Amino acid sequence: MLKPKPSLGLLADLLDGLDIGLCAFDAEDRTLAWNQTFLYLFPEHDGFVHAGEHYRENLLRFYRTRLTSDELPYIEEYVASGIARHQAQTRPFEFEHRGTWLQVSAQTIPGLGRVRLWRQITRAAEPSPRSTVADTRIGAPDGIAAANADGRIVSANWQFGQLYGLSPGEAAGLTLEAVVARAWQEAYDDAPAQLLAHVREAQRFAGAPFEVPLPGERWIRVIERVREGGARTGFHFDISALKREQAALRAEGAEARRSASLFRGIIEHAPAGMLVVGADGRLAEANRAFRSALGDGPDPVGRPLAALVLPEDAGVLEAVLAEVQAQGAEDRGPAVGEMRFPRRDGSPMWARVSAVRLYLPPDPVATLLQVEDITARREAERRIAHMARHDALTDLPNRTLFRERLDALLGQGAGAVLWLDLDRFKVVNDTLGHAAGDALLCEVARRLRAVLAPGDTIARLGGDEFAVLLADGDPLAASRAAATLIEAMQAPVAIAGRPMHVGVSIGVVLAPRHGGDADTLMARADRALYSAKAAGRSTFRLYDPGMDAALAEQHDLELDLRLGLERGEFELHYQPIVTAGERRVVCREALVRWRHPTRGLVPPAAFIPLAETTGLIDRLGTWILRRACRDAAAWGDGTRVAVNVSAAQVRHGSLIAAVQSSLRDSGLGADRLEIEITESLLIDGGEAVDLLPALRRLGVRIALDDFGTGYSSLSYLRRFPFDAIKIDRSFIADIADPDTAAIVRAVVGIAAQLGATVTAEGIETEAQLAAVRQAGCTEAQGFLFGRPVPLAAGCGEAMPVGG
Repeated sequence: MLKPKPSLGLLADLLDGLDIGLCAFDAEDRTLAWNQTFLYLFPEHDGFVHAGEHYRENLLRFYRTRLTSDELPYIEEYVASGIARHQAQTRPFEFEHRGTWLQVSAQTIPGLGRVRLWRQITRAAEPSPRSTVADTRIGAPDGIAAANADGRIVSANWQFGQLYGLSPGEAAGLTLEAVVARAWQEAYDDAPAQLLAHVREAQRFAGAPFEVPLPGERWIRVIERVREGGARTGFHFDISALKREQAALRAEGAEARRSASLFRGIIEHAPAGMLVVGADGRLAEANRAFRSALGDGPDPVGRPLAALVLPEDAGVLEAVLAEVQAQGAEDRGPAVGEMRFPRRDGSPMWARVSAVRLYLPPDPVATLLQVEDITARREAERRIAHMARHDALTDLPNRTLFRERLDALLGQGAGAVLWLDLDRFKVVNDTLGHAAGDALLCEVARRLRAVLAPGDTIARLGGDEFAVLLADGDPLAASRAAATLIEAMQAPVAIAGRPMHVGVSIGVVLAPRHGGDADTLMARADRALYSAKAAGRSTFRLYDPGMDAALAEQHDLELDLRLGLERGEFELHYQPIVTAGERRVVCREALVRWRHPTRGLVPPAAFIPLAETTGLIDRLGTWILRRACRDAAAWGDGTRVAVNVSAAQVRHGSLIAAVQSSLRDSGLGADRLEIEITESLLIDGGEAVDLLPALRRLGVRIALDDFGTGYSSLSYLRRFPFDAIKIDRSFIADIADPDTAAIVRAVVGIAAQLGATVTAEGIETEAQLAAVRQAGCTEAQGFLFGRPVPLAAGCGEAMPVGG
């Protein structure tokens, strides 16, 4: 299909419709032509640029009216500088002009000369909110009028009055429509009603230029900026000369035929993609920038525009073209839409398409489209949206997306929620570091995702907490899924070159059986998870209503615990520690008991873990230290007192300060206080590294309690300064077994090398005592020598509130 041959009038108006200013020069730097946008960007040049003149003459004419009397002697230097910049420009550069940032570039067109192009860029310099209209009047070459939110003028400069034939004072209180009507009344009876309607309609689109015809073939271009609160400032430019120039160009048919190739070359060299579409929907023009953006391939000219857009976005293109076709002759605002064009390599190019209608012969319904590549922006938006709803470490859905999918599932029907928490994750995180913990979380996510069905959702809620959403609400299917997830975590995970065993505990709830809303389901899933952990970890529990009662009981116990601290309901019982040979009492271990007014004597196993999880262990532990030191100071036999310290107590409070104040207030010698710690404190690391040497500097004895259980490691005995090692009762119960006896003897031998005493716990029979004596244990503790009992002088004393 042959391309249509546009007339000069069509191409001239096409170039005037661009948002790119251009000015063309021949090889001798004589001015050939310019478009309307050039004068819109540089209205101060209107009337000073003449076609056919050398660029130097245009500059001279411009500077003669702009330079002051002091500057005029240097006019040749100004002109020489301008010509040098004009001729030397090879690369685009940016500058600010009249409050707007512009980019200027130069293009060489073989056989013609040079074309300079100006385009607005996004670094728009907004006027300061503190600036006033009075500020803009100084040296302003154009008409300026400030109006309130009702559109009534509050102030105007002298040039505004000159444009419309009235003084600035006469303009005050009038709307722009009234000013235009008055200007017409001075020469004719009334302004055309269509013109006044056009002014009213144009002011609705703040910032979009519109033109106002006045008597005497005068034209004014208006740009209004709306400020906060609805007040606006209007800038008024006299473009009468521009209109006359356009009319003269359209009248010169011979000049149009000579310049047709020039205008086509300008379109071809425009930096943005430019398309001209005929009434039949086929491309009449497609410039180099558009073809380059899509990649090398066949010339798209002659093809239907709809064939160039992805089928999914065909509706967007149709809406843009329909909006353009519905515009009237005076509607110059572009129709805008974002759509995708397939590149030659198959990847999509996102583009912002701005379309305007061209009322030009021979095709009165041609459409001009400017195509801006926004692929990078859309990709950035996609990444930001993904990050807002996914975990940054594992790329799993986060809590926000999980909640959205749970709400959607509840709206559709049944389902199941699995609440997951890793077992022993803190050991990995604290012993190997956070980088190893992150690597473990990524491996956990990979394993869990691998065993779930494609339609299921697994999310990371934070820390080592995960959640799974199943579309099947059958309890058997949910139980099987939970068992599969637990099985997936049984194999060791290699972290930092070491195999780590990390299990998972799971709480399961069913919808709608266990709740009809997301908050209820998630809360009950958490209770089921708590039950699974209490059952021994690496297991799962299906929610049962009885768990609510257990939670309520736990809550009531916590309230009673706080009241018990206030009312002094706690007391200490003491159990003797004797020498293995003479059975002489050398130490008494302080054991806390809670005498509740209605519950009776509450065992430590029922309230110590609760005190640790609620943070009350700090106050309770400090009271135990003070009470034990005060009791021991009154013993006449000079025996030691042993006090247990939990890892949670070290994390929540200042143990060193509590020990110092207890010794100081009681007067007890530091060598008579023995602090018993468990291996869990050593596993936590951090605080223990500083704690044990600090206690040793105070002169306090340090004992490692329950050795042989948990994560027992002989490296603890070498790394930390222990005065005593207490072998756990589980070994003493099996002391008759030769292998167990051998282990006890080995521990005794190591302790002897380190200068520490060895205490055997849980001695209940004479045979056990004889066995531990034979193994070399130096001290013993158990029911054979006495049960924990209160001291008569220390029973029932109230605990101070603060301590």
